[in-house]
Amino acid sequence: MTNPHPPGAVPVHAEGIASVAVGGSIHGPVTIRTTVLPAGAVRDAADTEARGVVSLRARKHTFTGRTAELAEVRAELARSTGTAAVVLHGLGGVGKTELALQYAHLHSGSYDLIWWIDSAVPGATEAALAAIAEQLSPHWTGTEPSLPARAAWARSWLQQHDRWLLVHNNVEEPALLGDLLGRLPRGHHLITSRHATGWQGQVRFVGLGVLPRTDSVALIGSWAPFASPEEEWHADRLAGELGDLPLALEQAGAYMNQTMTGVQEYRSSLHEFLDEAALDHAGDERTVAGVWALTLTALAESNPLSVELLHTLAWLDPDGLPRELLAGPTAGPVRTRTALGLLRAYSMVTLTPQEVTVHRLVQKVLRDRATREAAARATADGPSPAARGREAAERVLLAAVYPNGPEEDPDTVRLARLAAHTTALSTTDPGTYHLGPSRLFADTALHLHEHGQSVQALPLFAAYARQTADRFGTDHPFTLNARGSVATSLMAAGRLEPAADLLEELVERATRVLGGGDLITLHIRASLAEIQLARGQLQRAEDEFAAAVADSTAHLGADHPRTLTLRNRLATTYENRHQYDRAIEIYQDLLRHEHGGLTHWEQQYSTPLRLNAATVRNNLAGAYEGAGRSAEAIATYREALADMVHQVGADHPRTLECLGNLGHALDSAEQREEASRIYREVAQKRVRILGEDHPDTLLSQGNLAYMLLRTGEPEAGLELCRRTLLQREQVLGVLHAASLANRKLLASAYHWTGDLTAAADLFETTLRQHREVLGSRHPDTLSTLSGYATCLIRAGDAPGAVPLLEEALAAQEELSGPEGVAAMTYRHNLATALRDTGAFDRSEELFTTVLEQRTRRLGGDHPDTLISSGSLARLYQLTGDLDRALPLYESALTGLTATFGTDHWTTRTLAGHLAEARTA
Repeated sequence: MTNPHPPGAVPVHAEGIASVAVGGSIHGPVTIRTTVLPAGAVRDAADTEARGVVSLRARKHTFTGRTAELAEVRAELARSTGTAAVVLHGLGGVGKTELALQYAHLHSGSYDLIWWIDSAVPGATEAALAAIAEQLSPHWTGTEPSLPARAAWARSWLQQHDRWLLVHNNVEEPALLGDLLGRLPRGHHLITSRHATGWQGQVRFVGLGVLPRTDSVALIGSWAPFASPEEEWHADRLAGELGDLPLALEQAGAYMNQTMTGVQEYRSSLHEFLDEAALDHAGDERTVAGVWALTLTALAESNPLSVELLHTLAWLDPDGLPRELLAGPTAGPVRTRTALGLLRAYSMVTLTPQEVTVHRLVQKVLRDRATREAAARATADGPSPAARGREAAERVLLAAVYPNGPEEDPDTVRLARLAAHTTALSTTDPGTYHLGPSRLFADTALHLHEHGQSVQALPLFAAYARQTADRFGTDHPFTLNARGSVATSLMAAGRLEPAADLLEELVERATRVLGGGDLITLHIRASLAEIQLARGQLQRAEDEFAAAVADSTAHLGADHPRTLTLRNRLATTYENRHQYDRAIEIYQDLLRHEHGGLTHWEQQYSTPLRLNAATVRNNLAGAYEGAGRSAEAIATYREALADMVHQVGADHPRTLECLGNLGHALDSAEQREEASRIYREVAQKRVRILGEDHPDTLLSQGNLAYMLLRTGEPEAGLELCRRTLLQREQVLGVLHAASLANRKLLASAYHWTGDLTAAADLFETTLRQHREVLGSRHPDTLSTLSGYATCLIRAGDAPGAVPLLEEALAAQEELSGPEGVAAMTYRHNLATALRDTGAFDRSEELFTTVLEQRTRRLGGDHPDTLISSGSLARLYQLTGDLDRALPLYESALTGLTATFGTDHWTTRTLAGHLAEARTA
């Protein structure tokens, strides 16, 4: 097949996440990539023991001092409850990495497993977990399991053992580590980072500053022993001039050791270089720049290649570059080894037999100076010259990833291994368009995105977008597509506002340039609608999806997979707005395409174009349930479930999701024996397959807690609610939508168990958080508002509940119309509050309206309709109109007894009111 793209272009299309409605699940969907482990592998993780498994770098023999900090780390890890995690934080060059190494080596006897993770490297954590699995278990011997499967096994092992230490070195994004910390609470986590803020959960902090002067002098002496007290005095002065910064002291000592230079002589030479460095740098950077300049002057005289290699390394990731990649055709392996050895002797790099590492602060100083010198060489009529070392860094990566040239397919193994180095290179501007780096950025970004690392892909997509704009212009399809991928990564990183701003611009450009029906335009528009949904802008999301559906139908046809997926997302938007009838109409029509545009489980289209009949039936069942059509919901869930079991098996995550939805529908229809069995089955399978802390497992535990609360086991349900909320907060964060839903459930649990004070306090807190995260008009916010008001009514504060329910009803009517299920519920609750405040006329008007609506929409025998009858009868009783109260009571009690039996609390309450009315 010929390439339809212009020569030198790299087509990129990173699709957004297409979520699917979960129907009746009480907490809603949690989008996450799932790796299913076989039961044998999970048991193997529990049974496997580790003894003395250590994967660490070598520590420096010159390490000095830090006794107090080492003791503080030990104490903080020991006293932690829950997740034991300590963050070593401080500026670059203060020795965070070396201190973590020292701690791990010193206390290796206290752990069964210690593993070092270079966290700044994209995908390093997953790769490290996979390596742990390979090290510990023969289960993986002789097989070729996926990296996610091995990593999942390691997480399962870590969840079931406690004598282990993970060292997360150089964490740049604290939020990205939060998920792992919450899921692995039994061992110890030692983290090095420049950041002391942005951490979630119960992490503890140990700040690291510069060395005390006595330790600084001792560090210099470990490299250059003092020949006299005068030398020691000069060492004290030198330490002060270097700001007691360990990195600078180490490099100064290495220089003196390598050149046999005395401390006084070194100080004399250094002053000139520090004065020059002050022109470009300040603070610690000035110190390192001065030391670096003096060192490189010596290196340039003895081995110029070493200086060029150091400038090359400045543009790549500081950790873990394979040494053999630096041996180019001119230098050769022998000369390269010699040059690297000399850099190591001067403490400019760290070497292992396979890799080379350079300090980040050294890199920054080198890049800053190279950039300034390149700018000074620029001319007004020519392209900007490349900064020293950057083109060499590009050549190193291109030669490794594209051995046959960038026009050919990449070496995917090396592409993955060098992703961190490509990412580092992408954050600096290469100037004008070049096919090689452009292709490298695009291929690496897609690799990371496809492996669930969309956040890490962001700088690569941004770099590729800059390249395409430079080559093809801002309105070219490639540029629009590339910038759409930037927005997708921003969404994955939770940066919704800048993503929305970017997509607004792209929709306008794509529509103007390509037309509304182009696939790129439609994808960008769908991504914008997804962001609007996430931000609670439901009307805007609906309008965007509806417009995209119209354009896709007109240009691609009603049966095209893109049209069908857009219609599915429009239907789920209607569900979010509780407009279930409109959603049902779309889902039913989609199923008419079952043998046309709807795909099977094995299909040719990329993720957002995948839509199969089982998924649509699951969504249709959820819409039936939301509309109160319980029998149809249950039957449709059973049909979808049978299809999923046949196609992907009974233990597949999507099958378990559908089974859980069936359980909720049965629960809502008061078929609680089967519902309880299903809830327990799903929860047990998810614990076995996914682990206790997986979000899907926590979803099941929330459903089970809900069931326990409603079936006469309130204390067990309450305890499960508390535990599940704690786990969700650790895994997903306090303000994640699932955590908010769980917090609302816990408030309801307090309400049901009679602890109204605790319920009201938690409802109030949760309502404030819902407003903050989702906005005041989001359906989940309105549901929380109604729950809080209902709690106030039961606590005797009906006047306080009235304005809350007025607000909820008005907002919900705007979202779903006056006859939506939620609107009818809020209207009923408002009528109850008004009745309890003595506002009988308005209460009667609302109760009568709700009864008429429920009778017409749900039928006269529906439990909600019967409850409305009983509530209206209670109002008549309180106003002395027994002639109207008694027949309503009797008909409602007959229907509720047939549905719930005589022991249900609703039936008992109504029977008591009827008896009271008869004796009045």
